[in-house]
Amino acid sequence: MKRNLIYIIAWWLIIITAAACKKDKDNGSLKSVFSYVADGFKVTFTNFSSGAKTYHWDFNDKPGDSSSLKSPQHIFSRKGDFLVSLTATNGAQTDIFTDTVSILGPNIKIDGDFTDWEYVEYLHTNSEDFGGNIRAIKSFATAQDINFLVEGTTAMKLDMIDMYIDADNNPATGYIVGDYPGGSGMDYLLEGPATSPSWGSGYEHLGAPADWSFNAVFSFDTDMHFSAVKTVSGKNIIEFSIKKSALGSIKGAINFALVELDAGWSPVGRIPENGNPEAKFIQLQL
Repeated sequence: MKRNLIYIIAWWLIIITAAACKKDKDNGSLKSVFSYVADGFKVTFTNFSSGAKTYHWDFNDKPGDSSSLKSPQHIFSRKGDFLVSLTATNGAQTDIFTDTVSILGPNIKIDGDFTDWEYVEYLHTNSEDFGGNIRAIKSFATAQDINFLVEGTTAMKLDMIDMYIDADNNPATGYIVGDYPGGSGMDYLLEGPATSPSWGSGYEHLGAPADWSFNAVFSFDTDMHFSAVKTVSGKNIIEFSIKKSALGSIKGAINFALVELDAGWSPVGRIPENGNPEAKFIQLQL
């Protein structure tokens, strides 16, 4: 009888131990892991986690950018490296997987197909009460070029432009542009027709900030590339690029303004706005 009792107790101990092991195994099966595919700024994440019931993604992009979807998409705001984390949860248990997501940005081509700008954020948009043909601008820099997309009213033609560029990111050097008292420092003046760039030129400023003294250093047809102006959804759009090498030793950022001129060389559009003491060039981080 005692021997049978010992067998029964031993059998129950085996069952209890096996159940405990199974439970431990189930708890240990929670695993968080993901992969991703980047297409410009848009990233598609694939969740390979196991044993999870809920998920939390932290994209480490803009404050509050997160998701609870199993396999989300996210539009990153800029190029760079982002430390993305996925927290997988099952009850009181969590497991976190973190990986660096590298965003190179879109493959911009100056070809009149503006779809490659879809996820590039506007660098500047003029206020509604500011008139003129030019309304908004986007920009994206690569290792070789600085690309721009300009949106305007259907009156925007850009048959003649002046583009002011502070290439050294120092408003105290270069020509002081009176329309932008809050900060200018024009190191380069780009002047000519965007629609027929064969005779447009880039001029480098010489002398003191108040001196109107410039020397031609490059031409539109060798160091710039323009698409045609096209009407899309009730607004005119053009894209163009400037070779970085044409602007000397640029550092970190440039500042700029763009002006459309009519046949009499009078401004009919500009970005950014002028007309107030704080008006200054737009800054583009490179």
